[in-house]
Amino acid sequence: MIGYKYYFLLLILLMGSSCTNDDAGSIEPPDETEFTGFSVDDHRILKNNLPFQIKGVVYVPGYPGYLPWEIENATTLPQELSNSIEADLSNIKAMGANTVRFWGAPKYCYEALKNVGDLNFIQTIWIKGDEPDFQSAEFKESTKTYIQAVIDRIYSVFNDNRPPLVAYIIGNELSESSILSTNAAHPEITNFTGNYIVTDSGITATEAFVAEMADFARTYEYETYGNQSLLSYANEIRTAEVIDIPFLDFISHNAYSYAVPYYRPGTAPGSSSGTLFQGWIEEIKAKHPNIPLLISETGLSVSPNAGQVGPPNYGYGGNTESQQAAALLQNINDVTTSTLPIAGVCIHEYLDAWWKFGLEDSYTQDPDDVEEWFGLVKLNNAGGWYTTEFRSAYEAIKNIW
Repeated sequence: MIGYKYYFLLLILLMGSSCTNDDAGSIEPPDETEFTGFSVDDHRILKNNLPFQIKGVVYVPGYPGYLPWEIENATTLPQELSNSIEADLSNIKAMGANTVRFWGAPKYCYEALKNVGDLNFIQTIWIKGDEPDFQSAEFKESTKTYIQAVIDRIYSVFNDNRPPLVAYIIGNELSESSILSTNAAHPEITNFTGNYIVTDSGITATEAFVAEMADFARTYEYETYGNQSLLSYANEIRTAEVIDIPFLDFISHNAYSYAVPYYRPGTAPGSSSGTLFQGWIEEIKAKHPNIPLLISETGLSVSPNAGQVGPPNYGYGGNTESQQAAALLQNINDVTTSTLPIAGVCIHEYLDAWWKFGLEDSYTQDPDDVEEWFGLVKLNNAGGWYTTEFRSAYEAIKNIW
């Protein structure tokens, strides 16, 4: 949430996931121009205590020649890259999105978002997912140092302590092998008690690690900047049964239509559309019916060298651009028509990701690499720099958002 320099009482009453309407007394909610606070109810993320449906897009500024993990700490960027970032965020806003999900964003991403205006963001805190032992003291300290650096980077741009920050996602798709190895190494860790996050007994060592990192993020942000942003963790279908984080503010799940029949073929069809994708979403939500669920990623790749599957599940690659558009509209409809309300969806992703296998790989798009073709826009070489071109999916989503 975005905090202002109010008295601590007003912060406690109105800000973050800890605010409660019952304690608000006679204090009226501030005008939108004065205050923006994100909180939750049983099903929704709330903005200024009103339901706020996330219409999100994942954005990584990974243009050819620039690797996300290398430019994240850059204080200045080449002008052509800066121009492209601002144009991209403007186009995301023009599409009708209200939220950008950032990964490894350099400082200029926040500056550009601030310049564009009227966009919120979710901040992914990238945690090395294949770490053998998440409870390693050295690993935990390095992760906390990184969390602190990300928070400081955000607030260096929003130096009035008012970033339009919906939430931090503390970790994304930790690997199953690392989850299991951590849990096996620390069977004695069954709960966590921090300054703000307190779990029940019976959690695993990996879940306690996420709780500890989330508690550190909240503690550091509040003690340094006076804010308490929402907190979540992004899970996925392969680890749905080995990690569960209901003690944070909302559930995040990266869900893809093609993954459900492969990993969960026995999933019940959705209640409205009859798709397995909707059925899977409803199954996730039913596990914790009184906690909001955000579909923090969904998308389709148009990589050319893969077999076509087609509707209703489509495939991991091999989709035509028209299929990508139709499938994403279907995914969004599955979210909005589920049995219980879903907090929203983030489309993965805005730009094609040529950079997946390093700097040399980033200059060309591999027709065999499915991961490089999820973009709502394609990159075109324009003689020394790159332009973007909307795919059908961009226009299709724009028409409904």
